[in-house]
Amino acid sequence: MSNDNPSMTRLENDIVTTRDRLAQTIDELSVRAAPKNVIARQKEQARASFTNATRTESGELRMDRVAIAAAAVVGLVVLKIVSANRKHKKWERQRAKRSW
Repeated sequence: MSNDNPSMTRLENDIVTTRDRLAQTIDELSVRAAPKNVIARQKEQARASFTNATRTESGELRMDRVAIAAAAVVGLVVLKIVSANRKHKKWERQRAKRSW
């Protein structure tokens, strides 16, 4: 590192500045890519999406959408129960065939 040439000093300063910026960028990327932070961002995005889907801009519930979601959940639960009952009855029939 010689200070004989002003352009050389300027280049050295540019290199130091660039190195510092690069280190800062790498630190910022490592914080952004941390699994804890990624999960937090995804949770916040899901909350915001749910709120936008179920509430009006004034904050009131959109009952039509809430009713549709509730009906879908109830439908899935009913299907699961019916499926479980059918499996159980099938298992009972097979068991009855095997019994002596």
